[in-house]
Amino acid sequence: MNKVHLIRLDFGTNLRHINNFGTANEEIVRSSHAHINSPAGKYTPKNVVPISEIDEFKNIKEIKAGLDEFISYTNIKK
Repeated sequence: MNKVHLIRLDFGTNLRHINNFGTANEEIVRSSHAHINSPAGKYTPKNVVPISEIDEFKNIKEIKAGLDEFISYTNIKK
């Protein structure tokens, strides 16, 4: 059994993502969001969770600030 869990956080005010793409339940998410255990492939439909709906991320500004500090410290280019 695979116990690896991956998450990608997308931050921004102008983000747009389509959940349930191509189905009757299609929904547009317009905000910062999290990809949790998303399949690989740029064009593979994926569902996301708006970060504002994840209780564990109540301090998201601190998380983003910490990530920005790490990126700067390690000289990762954005």
